Amino acid sequence: MSRTSRGDPRVAPLKTKPDAEPMVTERQLATAFADALRRAQAEFIEMPGLQLTVAQASRLWHFDSALCTKVLSTLVAQRFLKRTTKQTFYRA
Repeated sequence: MSRTSRGDPRVAPLKTKPDAEPMVTERQLATAFADALRRAQAEFIEMPGLQLTVAQASRLWHFDSALCTKVLSTLVAQRFLKRTTKQTFYRA
């Protein structure tokens, strides 16, 4: 079964106006970003020696390029990851 908002009763659909895009709150964006950070950290913890470029990480985690770049940059700023001169990211 697909885990979409239609298939998962725990996920409430976002309220929308007729003919409008779903309205996403700042809190929802912050929560989604925090979830993405945790997911990326877990991958690097579970796979010692993992080295990824932004493009590879985007495909692995199904993140768009902008989100992936922000997640990896945040983890570098937190000193969880390091970036090589060839733009790959690895666990610090």
